[in-house]
Amino acid sequence: MMLQESELIATRGAHRPQLHPELQHGSKGVNVSTGERALSLAVGLGMVAYGLRRRTVPAILVALVGGSILHRGLTGRSRALALMGMTEVPGEQPGVAFELSTTILKPREELYHVWRDFERHPRFIPQLLSVRNLENQKSHWVFQGPAGVVLEWDSQLTEDRPGERIVWSTVPGSMLEHTGTVRFEDAPGGRGTVVHLALRYHVPGGRAAAMVAKLLGEEPKQHLARGLRQFKQLMETGEVATVESQPHGKRSPLGKTLAPRS
Repeated sequence: MMLQESELIATRGAHRPQLHPELQHGSKGVNVSTGERALSLAVGLGMVAYGLRRRTVPAILVALVGGSILHRGLTGRSRALALMGMTEVPGEQPGVAFELSTTILKPREELYHVWRDFERHPRFIPQLLSVRNLENQKSHWVFQGPAGVVLEWDSQLTEDRPGERIVWSTVPGSMLEHTGTVRFEDAPGGRGTVVHLALRYHVPGGRAAAMVAKLLGEEPKQHLARGLRQFKQLMETGEVATVESQPHGKRSPLGKTLAPRS
């Protein structure tokens, strides 16, 4: 089974608000949004606790990065953003995007109905703890992120075409701001359905946190690639192949080193 993947460049040509010149040196002014500060505090604390608990060289490196992210959350200032003349403003388009696709031997309508039932998503998306449907086409999501930090957000369904596509976005102030689209297209020759999953998201804690998340095997693209594979398994076989002792799926070498001991 093969997943096709294409990278999208989300920042090219995107509008970025400029800071006043006296704020561009990173020594004054808050340039991190309230939601980003709260998430930076949670992620930074989790990474520092990880490092102090394990006390290995890789864990200490994670703790150092966590300390930087923690400082970002406490002060509300990011020197990297300031030096680039940038600020984080609620409502800005997130800065990272990707698309995944796979072919599933089931009709579009069947796949759509299962995906549309968001409360079933924890069955196939790794580390997604729960989803609860709310009123007005909203849903509440709980996810276990890097270093065991629990992230929660509310999503709003913005487009719903039965058998064709589902589009959603997080509500303002969410801990993990993102927009997503899943499309269902008939595969050539009547061989099932091609499912396209696209996500555009804001990097929690900046580039340093994104790099650590990738090393730990915790970035959104890695999770959703596994989730799409497991969705295929669920739809074609009726079950998801899991290994009880490895609930987090495939990890990077650093992720295995830092994984909590049982």
